[in-house]
Amino acid sequence: MSRLGGRTVPPGYRADIQGLRALAVLLVLLYHAGVPWLPGGFAGVDVFFVISGYVITGLLVSEVLRTGTVDLGRFWSRRARRLLPASALVLVVTALLTLTLLPQVRWRETGWDIVTSGLYVVNWRLADRSVDYLAEDSVDSPVQQYWSLAVEEQFYVLWPLLLLLAAWLARRRGVRPVPLTAVLLAVVVVLPSFGWAVHLTTASPPEAYFVTSTRLWQLGVGALVALGSAWWSRVPVPLATALAWGGPAVVLAGAVLTGPQTPWPGWAALVPTLGTAAALVGGVRASETSGPVRVHRVAPLQWTGALSYSLYLWHWPLLVVAEARWGALPVWLGLGVVLLSALPATAGYLLVERPVRHARGRWARPAAGLAVGALCTVLATASGWQLVREVDRQVRVNEATADADGAAALSGERAAGPQELAGDGRREGERLGGLGAAGPDPEDGAGADGADADADGSGSREVASGTEGAPPPDLDGLDLDPASITPDPLEATRDLPALYRQDCDATGDEVLRCAYGDPEGDLHVAVVGDSKIAQWTGALDRLGEQRGWRVDVYYRSACPWSATPVEFEDEAQAQACRSWGAEVTRRLVAEPPDVVLTSSVKSQGLDADGEPSGSALAEGMAQHWREIGAAGVPVVAVADTPQPGDLQVYACVADHRDDLDRCSFASNDGSGTGPLLLAVEQVPGSTFVTMNDWVCPGQDRCPPVVGGVLVYRQGSHITDTYARSLADVLGDRLEAAFERLGVDAGPG
Repeated sequence: MSRLGGRTVPPGYRADIQGLRALAVLLVLLYHAGVPWLPGGFAGVDVFFVISGYVITGLLVSEVLRTGTVDLGRFWSRRARRLLPASALVLVVTALLTLTLLPQVRWRETGWDIVTSGLYVVNWRLADRSVDYLAEDSVDSPVQQYWSLAVEEQFYVLWPLLLLLAAWLARRRGVRPVPLTAVLLAVVVVLPSFGWAVHLTTASPPEAYFVTSTRLWQLGVGALVALGSAWWSRVPVPLATALAWGGPAVVLAGAVLTGPQTPWPGWAALVPTLGTAAALVGGVRASETSGPVRVHRVAPLQWTGALSYSLYLWHWPLLVVAEARWGALPVWLGLGVVLLSALPATAGYLLVERPVRHARGRWARPAAGLAVGALCTVLATASGWQLVREVDRQVRVNEATADADGAAALSGERAAGPQELAGDGRREGERLGGLGAAGPDPEDGAGADGADADADGSGSREVASGTEGAPPPDLDGLDLDPASITPDPLEATRDLPALYRQDCDATGDEVLRCAYGDPEGDLHVAVVGDSKIAQWTGALDRLGEQRGWRVDVYYRSACPWSATPVEFEDEAQAQACRSWGAEVTRRLVAEPPDVVLTSSVKSQGLDADGEPSGSALAEGMAQHWREIGAAGVPVVAVADTPQPGDLQVYACVADHRDDLDRCSFASNDGSGTGPLLLAVEQVPGSTFVTMNDWVCPGQDRCPPVVGGVLVYRQGSHITDTYARSLADVLGDRLEAAFERLGVDAGPG
């Protein structure tokens, strides 16, 4: 044994590996703190993957060469002892921080995040959420850092089994196990995983970042370096020294030159991956005098490397809680929080992580390690589950006294009650699971006022008011101090139309049609557009059943029904949206309905010069409307609902149930209304309907609760319960619009 940086280290200890760990965690910490000159600091996680693959594979291969096998119980016991105590401690503390410092609307989602983190599958949950439109307003999870740990642990469930298979094949064929293992690893893991990473990074970047299948190749590269140790010991010293210096330099350069917009983990991820691999190879033979080992041996760097796991675990929940309390953190405050995280990280390392890892006697036996791992898993998952149960308990208490009229409170009529108002939307929400806190509407291309679609004032053209057929609301019925609120704001994002449960959201190039209302109805109504028309499908379903309408819905999230391209994260999404709109138009021409309803949240499209323009978006809408108009199909444009801007309405209501006026916001027309009005002006066979006087029944401010019903569930989307309470008003206004267009709505 020898001493390094005040610590006793075993023979063969490589200071450069600890130095690389320090580099990796510092990159991550500085990136998360918001340091602007390190936009690609997230690549520190990639460095960790390669190091982990190298170190663990070295231990496993050494055991295979010594014994001919791998003691799986002993291996998994070591992993449990090494990782789970510190991990469980942070998860339990994070649950307590969530319970005391985060808004209640975040408890359910965070609770499930903690449960899946404790089970090391949270990366798949985050991947699903990253591409789930219904989770679009989720904020960063306080345990999001666990995704990379989940990837590693999933790899180490499978990797020892592949090693055992390689050892068995080597014995059967009489060949050396190391080369055979390297070939198997490259062919079965590294190459397929890298190919899939490149593909998925292009097809679905958010999903690609989290899933295990796109990250295995990075762990595999580290494993291949470990398998080649015999060759690296023969690398010339000058070349090894150059690799030892060059590897970290490449990693740092990549962190400076890449950023959040860089497709990851595709081709660009080769930079930190191969840079780390080069450093590991070079470290075997690098010169003691001219190599970087003297830098790696600096005591603070060694200590940071030893503390890297705890620092990685602790810094993130503290940053998330600080942001929840104080808003976006300036760099200096982010750095302060990261620096502060060193205190619990050090305490956890000295009092929990190291003592459990280096236990002696009977506590060092594999059975004891596995028992410790099981106990930690139970503690971690139980803390998350308790958060979920607390939300359920509060919802049950609030629902016990719930009595809601919804929009009927503004018309002098009494609604059927909250359960009937909620209908399928409330029941289907129970199957969807909790979602996160809302933010500004991600489909919106403009600010909250929405009327600024163009500098030419496109949001203020003179058209029909769109309120014919039903009177405005009676504001005398407005009560900003209701005895109860339905749906409970803690459940708001689950209060959805049945459309979302029935997988009616088109993806890729597909076009889906979902049927509602009366399948034998005399009036055939087609509903086309994004979530702003989809939010009315619960009410339209009820109207269809009551008034004999056959309702077919063509829905695609974030996609306006317009021939004009709109901005998306990548060109493939933009093209898929346009293709979807064209195909829907073709189907409506081939099998014409009696009338089409549409709406949109987008305020701008791209004109011929690629510049954002509300007029361009309207022209694309009008193009599709004219195409179906030639087949005798008129269009009713339904106004976009008012935008709350940065206000998270249901989160505000959850925190201020006794002061709902704090959760109101300035009345506006909605971001997508301007282009819809412009398109109506351009197409004679179209008209306009608005429900905004009922959605926002106030002169200047939009109330968050009407008739005991929560109005908003997500961004500027209204709850299904409130939409259903407006069914009669919507139906009367639509029938008036149909009459203007010469459409016979039947007896009603």
